[in-house]
Amino acid sequence: MRIAISCAVVAVLAGCSVVPPQAWTFDPTQPQAKPSLEMAEAVALTDRTAQLQLWRNEIRAQIASEPDARRRLALYETLHRVGMELSPVERRLAGVAAAR
Repeated sequence: MRIAISCAVVAVLAGCSVVPPQAWTFDPTQPQAKPSLEMAEAVALTDRTAQLQLWRNEIRAQIASEPDARRRLALYETLHRVGMELSPVERRLAGVAAAR
């Protein structure tokens, strides 16, 4: 019986630990404001996204044509850096687009 109770307590504590802090203070009568961007900021983010996507595609083409594995590894590192810069910009644009 003690084992069952202790397992239940551990399960409840484990469940509470993965709940984000925003969930504890969520009030459905006070909806969150939808994210929006000024037109100039949206244009700048879209342009930056296009630049990074073009750069990513160029790096992928270089990787495909590079026979040397060591040079490909350096290109993969560059590709990763571009992807890490591109990902938050794409997420922000997607979040604003979904809010419309």
